[in-house]
Amino acid sequence: MKILDRYIARQLLGVTALGVMALSALLLLGNLFKELRPLLVENKAPISIVLEFIFQVIPFSLMFSIPWGFLTAVLLVYGRLASDNELTSMRMSGMSLWRLSAPAIAIGIALSGLCYWINIDIAPRAKQSISELLIKAASINPKGLLNEGQAITKFDNLEIYIDKRVDDVIHGMHIYQKADDKSPSVAMHSERVTMDFSPEKKILTLHLINPLITTQEEGSISQSVTMDEMPLSINLDKSRSRRIKANRFTNREIREALDTPGYLDKKQTTEFATELPRRASFSLACIVFALIGVPLAINTRRKDTSTGFALGILIASLYFLALIFADLSRKNDTMLPYILLWLPNIITVAVALHLHKRATHKG
Repeated sequence: MKILDRYIARQLLGVTALGVMALSALLLLGNLFKELRPLLVENKAPISIVLEFIFQVIPFSLMFSIPWGFLTAVLLVYGRLASDNELTSMRMSGMSLWRLSAPAIAIGIALSGLCYWINIDIAPRAKQSISELLIKAASINPKGLLNEGQAITKFDNLEIYIDKRVDDVIHGMHIYQKADDKSPSVAMHSERVTMDFSPEKKILTLHLINPLITTQEEGSISQSVTMDEMPLSINLDKSRSRRIKANRFTNREIREALDTPGYLDKKQTTEFATELPRRASFSLACIVFALIGVPLAINTRRKDTSTGFALGILIASLYFLALIFADLSRKNDTMLPYILLWLPNIITVAVALHLHKRATHKG
């Protein structure tokens, strides 16, 4: 690598690092404030759970902060080089715009590789770990999950509401079990409930005293019975809590799920199949931003305005919004999702090539 390449690359890496740290901190704070109340107030989770949450959110936030930070670096570094006439001197020595863009493109390729690794392995694991934190907090303080005056929806297929709780005795519990393909919906009401927890099996057992159980099927009451006592066991084992969502599976696990007959239904199969190209397309953001950021910074800095920076941020926003809207089409069981997932990259690269051509003709 020549001295010039090292000079530009060093500035790009420094600004990118600062941008990634700043954006990651903002995303981390947003997620932390969102989950802090359920973790600390509702579940009374120890500080170790909060720290684990922070470490799990960091790789997930890098999916967005790395491309944004790199785009900011490209705009600032090449914009400063253009405004100080350093790029003019370099081009007078016979270097083309593509040659001057080589450090940004090389770093963009490396960062896209890093983003791809995060998207296919690190982020899905972090996503799953975040979803399990409440269950892990429940394993440490299981009875802290059941608090009065709030709807409790942390358990799959169950919604619980408690009128009043005194220590380990609950006065007035209402439990609603949603209907599925195998069983109808069930409503259980008990005036008094006691509870105990088995640390070995991680099972929270609710002992419903004189419960009224109502079974509903197709909107009509089919049966109502009253019992002396009924135990209700809730499994808090986080190893069994995994929900079948594509964004919580690594690429290897997605392929295994797609190759396993009967593991996924038709809707889930479409979601899992389109998850692979979605991650690949999203990972190319750094390369795309390297291509479009350099000519934008150069063209606008010549006019000594901030239009290039604002336009770059606008293009990046439109790029991510286009990917989000393309993601909504994944329910369509046709080739349309695959086309739309790659369309933002194709359009942005086409615009970048046009801007490079214009910048080259301007000399």
